[in-house]
Amino acid sequence: MFTLYKKKPDGKLLYVEYWIEDGQLVEHVGTVGALGTTSRIDFPGEYQNEDEFKHNFLSRYTSQGYEEASKQEAVILLIQYPMKSISGSKRDLWLKEKATEALTSELGWRGLGFVDGFDMGKTSNPVTQYALNIYCHVVDEKLGIQAVKRVLRETRLDYTQVKIASRAMNCDAAYVLQYSAKKDSVFYV
Repeated sequence: MFTLYKKKPDGKLLYVEYWIEDGQLVEHVGTVGALGTTSRIDFPGEYQNEDEFKHNFLSRYTSQGYEEASKQEAVILLIQYPMKSISGSKRDLWLKEKATEALTSELGWRGLGFVDGFDMGKTSNPVTQYALNIYCHVVDEKLGIQAVKRVLRETRLDYTQVKIASRAMNCDAAYVLQYSAKKDSVFYV
């Protein structure tokens, strides 16, 4: 997947992206935070290869003011669930798979970002505590948090246990707790 973004004068962020799926090039266009629209064309079709399409894609959209995702300010959201043991239970493993799947879909279809992995284990809390952490890169912190909360609640993925923290992408600052379902202000990675 390759994504470009454009900031409008009113502050809204637009996105356009493409990927290849089942012998077709899929273009997905919209406003960050909202479901976009897709168009599909057969691949390779009029293009010799993906590089030729990518060059055309970049030419079309950079001329309209779009930039590569790497030039956008991004935030890492950490979605955390408590666990009872370091290895996790069947429920923890199921939750990891289902939450990752739901977050990947929600963030992707709304142009917000993507899931970038997870870890499971002991937190830095001096009191022994274990957690499942799912890391997401998003281009809009507020909309990203709203989307995460919405999808976890709607898919019934243990929303009553979740904590969401964030930090800027390109810094080593500590994560700052943004949401706790149990109104608990204590947070350790």
